[in-house]
Amino acid sequence: MKASDKAGLEQFLTYRLHILNKLSERGISERYLEKLGVTLPEARVIASVGSFGPFSIMDLARHANLDKSQASRAAEALIKQGLVQRDASDDDGRVVLVSLTAEGRALHRKVMPIARKWNSELFDCLDEREKAALGAALDKVIEAVLERDAQ
Repeated sequence: MKASDKAGLEQFLTYRLHILNKLSERGISERYLEKLGVTLPEARVIASVGSFGPFSIMDLARHANLDKSQASRAAEALIKQGLVQRDASDDDGRVVLVSLTAEGRALHRKVMPIARKWNSELFDCLDEREKAALGAALDKVIEAVLERDAQ
């Protein structure tokens, strides 16, 4: 048996990414709640719609990295708070798009600096060469998975 065959679960990329994701989400979620009073899914909706929207719920879920029900619940909560609004699509009246209200745009201007600061804090343990190498490696793995999924 090769040494690589003995690698435990803790060496699997997906396992390690899952741990990092959970730790990262916990940290950013606490910051959003403490500083802005919004949940992580709500902050993701605000960030996604503010950066790329308006979106249908399906497109929002994809861009915000949420499942459709999470995106829908978060959007609904934000609608009730007056931060997001629902409008019919100009292209297809059957499609409902969510966009930011003026209050939602103001919140977007607060969400993004918190996200940037947290992202920076996550990488503080790496020097510039390591940051570049990690970024390139992740891009390469993501591209390979997307290419394989497209086949």
